[in-house]
Amino acid sequence: MAEKSTEEKGGRTGVRGPLADLTAFRLIKLGDLVYAEAQRTLAPLGLAPRTFHVLAGAASMDAPSQQDLAKTLGFDPNVMVGVVDELERLGLAERIRNPRDRRRYIVAPTEAGTARLAEAAQAVREAEARLLAEIPEQDRAALHRASGLLLAAHPGPVKTE
Repeated sequence: MAEKSTEEKGGRTGVRGPLADLTAFRLIKLGDLVYAEAQRTLAPLGLAPRTFHVLAGAASMDAPSQQDLAKTLGFDPNVMVGVVDELERLGLAERIRNPRDRRRYIVAPTEAGTARLAEAAQAVREAEARLLAEIPEQDRAALHRASGLLLAAHPGPVKTE
């Protein structure tokens, strides 16, 4: 049996243990790292990754309802209610009655929400640049493409958190 290289054993990759040679395991560990960095980055702005995600979704979509946001962003609809409640409590979003369907509400960023979103988006871009600094630009582009292909090929279940 061939001896594994230092990289395969996790020496250069920072991934150690019996699953270190599995790409999917590495992606899980990377997801944990990215999520923790997002939490650290957004906390000083009074946001969590999911509130940031929903606020960004509400700002980028055309008059979304909670249901629209849940479906588009992959959130459980019951969880979405709590996230929008939190954004309202923070004064960053509001529910506005839909003029075309009075039974539905649109989730819209407030003026403060739009300003906070711009600040948070910049902080997230800077955090991503720091996180990916060790990866050459060409490899960053390949990682971006590959992750997009995987996500498109394997749409996940609705999140429960």
